[in-house]
Amino acid sequence: MQFSLLTYNTLLNDAQKGLHSIFKKYEPDLVCLQEIDTNEKNIERIEKLGYDLADYSNGFIKFGTVYGVATFIKAGVGKCVNSKSITLPRGLGEALAFILHIFKTQKKDRTVLKTEFILDNPKHKVAVYNIHLSAHGANGIRIKQLERTLSDIKKTTDMATILVGDFNYPFGRKKLEELMQLHGFSEATNTIVFTTDGKLIYYTFIEKILMKILQFFIGKENKLDYIFYKNCKAISTIKINASYSDHFPLLAKFEI
Repeated sequence: MQFSLLTYNTLLNDAQKGLHSIFKKYEPDLVCLQEIDTNEKNIERIEKLGYDLADYSNGFIKFGTVYGVATFIKAGVGKCVNSKSITLPRGLGEALAFILHIFKTQKKDRTVLKTEFILDNPKHKVAVYNIHLSAHGANGIRIKQLERTLSDIKKTTDMATILVGDFNYPFGRKKLEELMQLHGFSEATNTIVFTTDGKLIYYTFIEKILMKILQFFIGKENKLDYIFYKNCKAISTIKINASYSDHFPLLAKFEI
């Protein structure tokens, strides 16, 4: 059987308004959103587009609103049979930023959301890890967060497993690739060159200075979003040209 999965960082829920047109055109079976407003009313708005909430997990508070990751399944495609949140370690740089209120965010544990689905016609089980790793600090903390996530996956599992989302990993890819390969994962996004457009929306003054310095060295268009998979076959992956967020949605098709 084949199924499709869409991942999208919605930029503090800004891209929620564009989900209707994206869903209507591409009809993804599974949807993984990051930086989504997890308020019940906002979740209900997305469900009205024909998608059932599998679960959500909170990640941070900004401007008084709680944002996190949320995973949905298209109505009639199958059902979520299990879910859990995995609490991620926090880096020293991120902890210091919270203490000094540099980034206008309030302290909250960053989490990865694991959901397990049974897809119909025929029935197959799929595990999806919806990821939004720390935006602040060095790659070392993101590797630790990935290691925590990967420790939840048994190397002997034969279940189709997908790790997807905003990895906030724009450079130093070799270590990321080696870690994923060590755990038997292949990348479905290896042909995607960049997934962000470099816009500095909602950034504080200090954030903008730091990001402009980073962009000077690595460019404005960066690859932050990834899709890794095992125990299934990647058929295709595309980047959708949508301008609702500073990230582009990615759509991958798999076969079990």
